[in-house]
Amino acid sequence: MKAYVNGIELSYHIYGSGEPLVLLHGNGQSHGSLKRQIDFFRKNYQVITVDSRGHGKSELGFRPLDFQIMALDILCLLDFLKINKYRVIGYSDGGIIALEMAIYQPKRQKQMVVIGTNYDASQIKWWANIFTFIVYLVSILLTPFSFFFRRIRAQMRLMIFHPHIKEEDLARISAPMLAVMGEYDVISKADVQKMVNLVQRGEMVVIHNGTHFLIRQKPRELHKIITSFFDKDVTQI
Repeated sequence: MKAYVNGIELSYHIYGSGEPLVLLHGNGQSHGSLKRQIDFFRKNYQVITVDSRGHGKSELGFRPLDFQIMALDILCLLDFLKINKYRVIGYSDGGIIALEMAIYQPKRQKQMVVIGTNYDASQIKWWANIFTFIVYLVSILLTPFSFFFRRIRAQMRLMIFHPHIKEEDLARISAPMLAVMGEYDVISKADVQKMVNLVQRGEMVVIHNGTHFLIRQKPRELHKIITSFFDKDVTQI
């Protein structure tokens, strides 16, 4: 399905029924990368998956790609779907979008789970950015020849130069937040812990022997952790 929101055509899918749960994928991916999460959570929730701006079947538009506009895209889609309160699971860049959504509209978000998520571009370990830089440089050279490489350039630029979320903005996030990371993630435990401490109601889980790719590497353990978090009475947290 597609909806024209915030100046672009956004591709989305809805699975299951119940309370709304938004699933947001990582950089260079589409909603299909979250198939394991869709299949698991659709049993108890109305799962809303989106191809974020410049990804999958969603349009890139003509504005520079950044997490603020991508967050507004999702919030506008929720308006279009007449959804007020929601839970959200964001993987990697999807987690950054979830953070921005909570900053824009703190009272709308019931609970948030971010997986392998940073709040500043400087927090990605240097060795993890080498491949991204190479792809970015190649895409710059090839952009004049193909729209495909224009999208790749926008995605890689987003990964290298963004985000830059201010700590005082993180402090505005009032919904309970769970940050999950792998023991060998591309973000340090100290940076994730700092993010958790900055929000009003945050907690963190580190998955033993996990990497940045927890959604595929350890889906069962990940789902168990998220389910336990969602099962908490949010009014009592």
